[in-house]
Amino acid sequence: MRFEKYVRPDNLSTAMDLLQADKNTVILGGNTFLRLSKMKYSTALDLSELGIDFIEEKKDVIEIGAYTSFRTIETNKVIKKYFDNLIVKSLENIIGVQFRNNATIGGSIMSRLGFSEILTALLVLDCDLEFAENGKIKLSEHLSKRKIRNDILKKIIIKKTNSKNSYQMIRNANSDFSILSVAVSRSNGLKIAVGTRPYIAKLSNSVKDLESINQDNVEKISAEIAEEFDYGDDLRAKSEYRKAIAPVLIKRALLEVL
Repeated sequence: MRFEKYVRPDNLSTAMDLLQADKNTVILGGNTFLRLSKMKYSTALDLSELGIDFIEEKKDVIEIGAYTSFRTIETNKVIKKYFDNLIVKSLENIIGVQFRNNATIGGSIMSRLGFSEILTALLVLDCDLEFAENGKIKLSEHLSKRKIRNDILKKIIIKKTNSKNSYQMIRNANSDFSILSVAVSRSNGLKIAVGTRPYIAKLSNSVKDLESINQDNVEKISAEIAEEFDYGDDLRAKSEYRKAIAPVLIKRALLEVL
């Protein structure tokens, strides 16, 4: 990746003007996932001075600024207080502390990265994204439709719910990306997400009656849910292996929340 100039605006209005004035502008997140390519951009836009690195607890929601680092989220007392440590578990094993000090939640969300574990976790929560121009949209809508263009993500808004949550994953090494991740949340119903396939995280379409799941049929139900997803190959694992372990992780998560 190459760019002719580097700009670090100190307010959101200026950043939006720069972004929308030139279609050949690229937004830099935490600079951890810059792709190696021959792409050339006119302007690189650094958002680090916009004041969008924060975590705030409000009455009904928790707000996380888009430029907040993984490490800040992972160690924050408010985040640890809710969701059965679901979010923390999706971050704490990624590569190393130095990496997590730089990687931002907004960069991961906007890049729609297939290996992003935090997307798996956030999908099962009641999670909105707030943009400078497009306002609020559901995280699931952003991931499935990818309709946001020339806009800046300001914050992630997570509704506090009385839910039981589980995060399961498998990785080849403690400091590597996971080869498969599963998140399950039980509130009024069940939400089940599978990610790092290496396709982008996705919610299950199955609507399961909580009362109908028990020790006798959970293995069968987990296998049915796993069949909804496609599984891909990459350097870490083959699709056949991911498909084989998916029912196991789903079963573990279901048993934990039930």
